[in-house]
Amino acid sequence: MNDPTKPNSNAISSPPIAPLPKQGGESEAGPVASLPSRGGESDAGKRRLDFILIAVTAGAVLGLIFLARAEPDSRGVALPMHGVNDRSRWETIYSLAERGAYNIDKTPWPDTIDRVRLHGHFYSSKPPLLETLLAGEYLLLKKLSFGRLSFRTSPETVIRLIVASVNLVPLVIFLALFSRLLDRLAPDPWVRAYTMTAAGLGTFLTGFSITLNNHTIAGFSFFFALYPAFLIWREGRRAPRLFAVAGLFAGFAAVNEFPALAFLVALGGGLAWKARRQTLTWFLPLALLPIAGHFVTNYLVTGDLTPAYAHKSAYVYPGSYWLIDPASGRLVGSEVDPATGSFTGQIGKGIDNQYEPWPIYLFNMLVGHHGIFSLSPIFIFTLLGVWRSLRSPNNSLRAFAALAAFLTLLLLVFYTFFAGQRNYGGMCCGLRWFFWLIPLWLMLLPEGLQSKAAHRWFRGMALGFLLVSAVSVFYCARNPWVRPWIQQYLYYKQWIKY
Repeated sequence: MNDPTKPNSNAISSPPIAPLPKQGGESEAGPVASLPSRGGESDAGKRRLDFILIAVTAGAVLGLIFLARAEPDSRGVALPMHGVNDRSRWETIYSLAERGAYNIDKTPWPDTIDRVRLHGHFYSSKPPLLETLLAGEYLLLKKLSFGRLSFRTSPETVIRLIVASVNLVPLVIFLALFSRLLDRLAPDPWVRAYTMTAAGLGTFLTGFSITLNNHTIAGFSFFFALYPAFLIWREGRRAPRLFAVAGLFAGFAAVNEFPALAFLVALGGGLAWKARRQTLTWFLPLALLPIAGHFVTNYLVTGDLTPAYAHKSAYVYPGSYWLIDPASGRLVGSEVDPATGSFTGQIGKGIDNQYEPWPIYLFNMLVGHHGIFSLSPIFIFTLLGVWRSLRSPNNSLRAFAALAAFLTLLLLVFYTFFAGQRNYGGMCCGLRWFFWLIPLWLMLLPEGLQSKAAHRWFRGMALGFLLVSAVSVFYCARNPWVRPWIQQYLYYKQWIKY
């Protein structure tokens, strides 16, 4: 690994790096436009074009948030909720804000299957920290609007505002910071434009930004930790706020996606190797803050430090969707009577009851109906970028390529062999457990593009991959909690039964 305080000497595998002005008056390198580009276009000029794309992406997502509306339930209620997954979270927010309790025994909405029974009450099976924070946001909205914005008087407006605040705002900030990152990573105008378009319109972080979920929040938090870590690692910056921000968001990513704990540990170890004092003083305390919030809110719900879904006995109650048949090991409650809400006693045949042989499951996670590379083929170039970076000892992105390879392989192994269920994340429009890695995959995408970007055939192929990726994203724009388009086609042809 090169000394981050010295210029990078690798002229083959990695583009030259032009330091940007440090935030908060820490500038060492002068104007942003210090990196030359083809046609004399400055980085600032290229970033202005990026902002056009950001505006288009934000407008599309905001329009989809405005359009969001679930099918009417048995009572004719049709709110901007997309399914049982996000409804489970909304019921906790409602109960905590309006009733002062985490239990979801009494809400204005139909029951969700994502619930457990503890201490004689029903609770969402989702970790409660995020919902606790959003209940606070809801109460603030209600107070500032003098009660005009509330679940009782204007639930649609409240839901749309909260979704926009936790998804759209971070998405815009992510794209703006990613644009600055591309000043370092993509000197070629075509590579930069392609990567920026892929970040805005070609990943499931955009598609899932219309619904309340933990995956987009974990993904944006992951990037907000990765960005300052990049400045620390690559450019030798040591400002305390960079370590503090990296720690806070790495911790928040971990409590929203528990496997991201591996990222928190790896990042903390890497930064400690670079700057032990700042890591221990700033990174570690801020990282522990959201983790402490996670355990405190879990204790308020379950009476101990473990999350609700870890209490297997909490899923045993009449009508439970997740009730396991001891003889078969399969779900008994997969088929629920919509009139009574009770299970039929039949062994379910849906996606949540799948336990396919691991080679088939791994194939479908990579290139099958939930495939990372089949639904989002742009990440084939990320794979090339990781390979190029790892095989060159002097490549300035080698550490980040190693991190991407480690985390991706870790998740593939965990969800294939150790997650308990092989259900692809249930009924959802993509392999949602991997979404939080998307910013890191995008970061390595230019490295995989630049070696062949001058060839017309390669650009044509790349545009085709981008087209397929965008189709996957906007296919789920109406409702992310449905089958991805490849699975829907296979199901329509009756080649699969889930």
